Amino acid sequence: MFTLKPLTQFSRRDAYFALFLVCSLLVFWKELVALSTFSLSHDYASHILLVVPISAVLIYWNRQRIFSITKAGPIPGTVLLLTGIGLFWIGERKILSFAQSNELSVVTLAIVNIWIAGFILFYGIHAFSAALFPLLFLLLLVPIPAAAVEKIVLFLQAGSAWAAYKLLQFLSIPVFKQEFELRMPTLDVEVARECSGIRSSLALLISVLMLSHFVLRSTWRKLALVVAIVPILILKNAARIVTICLLSMYVDRRFLHGWLHLSGGIVFYILGLLALIPILNALRKPESNLNSKKLERAQPVA
Repeated sequence: MFTLKPLTQFSRRDAYFALFLVCSLLVFWKELVALSTFSLSHDYASHILLVVPISAVLIYWNRQRIFSITKAGPIPGTVLLLTGIGLFWIGERKILSFAQSNELSVVTLAIVNIWIAGFILFYGIHAFSAALFPLLFLLLLVPIPAAAVEKIVLFLQAGSAWAAYKLLQFLSIPVFKQEFELRMPTLDVEVARECSGIRSSLALLISVLMLSHFVLRSTWRKLALVVAIVPILILKNAARIVTICLLSMYVDRRFLHGWLHLSGGIVFYILGLLALIPILNALRKPESNLNSKKLERAQPVA
């Protein structure tokens, strides 16, 4: 039967789940250390260390709603737990060709599965549904497979080079483009792999996921906001390239190797967020109008 949980009290159910998590940390300690090392040594994985704290804060913030009704979910929890154990075994044994080259990704996915399975086992499907976003947010712990990273970087690199070329043309700067090279009268630059902006792109993606969760209601509008970041990612990278080129040509050549080139991603990350505001407002407005109509209908007639 369903249990209304006294939210101010640390129950026996909470203690069992905490014990489950501690045991999982001990069992998977080696893999979690490897994941932390991977995060610190790869630019595109630096967000990984923030995923668990963000997920935990979101669950705690919404604890009244998430844990209002708790009921053990033995069947779905056990199925997901066995799936996680199977994935972990495949990753550790490197049985499949994909697991051979992406062992850490498979193993991390297995650990996330096991954690979510434990949540369902102790708190049930109702609590899982209420905590769906922060629990699925844990999937960001899974390192992107190397082959996928290469394709994403190539896409961003090519898109940024093309957009920078068009932007320079728009500014009446004589420019010739050959693959990833931009040739101007006094400057030749290559839009290298490092110019893809994958690190700031992932940071922007996570920020958009958070924004869509808190601000938008309908699923399709959330997806629309996430899709909208693709052209913005390319445009912000192009803006950074063009800015560095112009400053290098007309101000100082040192801008080619200065702070804006090496660590200026945060500036254009903020610009990317600002560019999303009108899109967010456009998506939010119909929902606000719908809520207003509902409130008007709910008003009692005098």
